[in-house]
Amino acid sequence: MLAVQADGQQVTTVEGLVAGGVLHPIQAAFKEEHGLQCGFCTPGMMLTSIALLKDNQDPSDDEIRWALSGNICRCTGYMKHRQGGQERGRPHEGGSGSTGGDGRGEELSHGC
Repeated sequence: MLAVQADGQQVTTVEGLVAGGVLHPIQAAFKEEHGLQCGFCTPGMMLTSIALLKDNQDPSDDEIRWALSGNICRCTGYMKHRQGGQERGRPHEGGSGSTGGDGRGEELSHGC
């Protein structure tokens, strides 16, 4: 996407996920699952995970693989992506996370 294509749209960055000093559930899940190695693909993996969960709160393993397939990981061969997809992140204190979920938090983690 070119910057001009985002004109007038809301753009979320991985840095913008923290709310009031509290990690977003996806960030917490990545941390918990040790999904932060070199950091090359981490922002894309986190934001892709959030987008997937916004549309599908209970993705299958194949749906997780497909959603993350557009991100290149230089470290791990994606094992933690699939494993973390079966785990749940924790919702924000006093809330259900920022993806409009049902209070269960987010479900994806990442191994890079």
